[in-house]
Amino acid sequence: MIYTLSYEDIKLKCMFIKDDTFGTYFITELFDNEIKLPKELDITKIDENNLRISLDNLNFKSKKLKIFGKHLYVLSAKNEILDFDDEAINDNILYKKEEIIEILSKLIHLSNGNFMVSSIQDYLGVISELNLKYENLEHFYRGHYCYKFKLIPSLFRNKKYYLNESLIYMDFKSHFYNEFSNKKYIEILTMMQHYKMPTRLLDTSLSPLVALFMATNKPENFNMDALPIGEVIMMNEETKNIKFFDSNLTTLMASLSVLETHYKIELYDAIKESIKKNDRTIYQNTNAYKRFVAEVTSELPKFDESFFDPTVLLKPKHIKVGLINERIIAQSGAFILYGLTDIDDSCDNLLETRTKERIFITNHAFIRKQLEMLNINMAVMFPDMDHTATSITKKFK
Repeated sequence: MIYTLSYEDIKLKCMFIKDDTFGTYFITELFDNEIKLPKELDITKIDENNLRISLDNLNFKSKKLKIFGKHLYVLSAKNEILDFDDEAINDNILYKKEEIIEILSKLIHLSNGNFMVSSIQDYLGVISELNLKYENLEHFYRGHYCYKFKLIPSLFRNKKYYLNESLIYMDFKSHFYNEFSNKKYIEILTMMQHYKMPTRLLDTSLSPLVALFMATNKPENFNMDALPIGEVIMMNEETKNIKFFDSNLTTLMASLSVLETHYKIELYDAIKESIKKNDRTIYQNTNAYKRFVAEVTSELPKFDESFFDPTVLLKPKHIKVGLINERIIAQSGAFILYGLTDIDDSCDNLLETRTKERIFITNHAFIRKQLEMLNINMAVMFPDMDHTATSITKKFK
């Protein structure tokens, strides 16, 4: 819906934008003359054609931007005014989708607390700001090409993968038995992840620039109908909650990959019931738990069940890994390791990291050129012959 804003002798077309991801805004049309609008406005929708504007209740903060050589006022709203979705933005309204994205990326700080950037300079400014805000926490970064992607490992994106996890794991190990016979569960999972097999690992990085590269790196066969916006999620965690590659907890969670599906389901249900009834014997008396202990003790012979807290299997953990291959070294790689979950529910919200900040990435092509100037490209991020050859070819194309 397009409205008309009258202020003294000036009339401007204006519109509302509301989105759960990007926030709520009141945006005027472009105009040539620089005028001074009130810094604070309270705008209320009366009906489809009328608005009430007041200076008494200060709900909107204005910020003047110079875009396309003209002046534009953007007012970010704290309260919801008008609902709409992406499909409602078409060529017949005041701004096209691409123009709205450009406007929001100039704001950087979105009205709902998220961020949107269109250059490395703006991105590093946000990262510096957040590092100061969370200076006592450790930071992990996850970059993906589309802001609609969720924090879900590949294993849980396809039910058939989850139902056959142990078979996938053992099949892979059997093909390279001489190489993997003495490897730990997490080492084999990491190698499977390296070759893009479905696992309970989700890639993260200790480097914000690596995450930025991933947010501009279009996946193969990407055909999702979404706005051209990537995302970097900055996860800030207390040191005590971070686990390492060879920790006992990492072994406990990684060993779940070898358990047959019916045992994982039985163990998950038994642990949930034990927590609810505060009775440890419920899960301890199941065949699933006995199978789990048998698997764990093959790697941890001195596993002491009296110290075992079953809730640790339900909460994903940030894992710092060893520098076991060139890709992890190049990408300052880390992982989120997921444990037991209800396959019929989304595990997107299971990660109980201290805080999560969302930084939306626009202007992908320009940022990729900036990253190339810093020697951050496909050949560096994926230091194998196939990716290096592809990177060289693209550079000259």
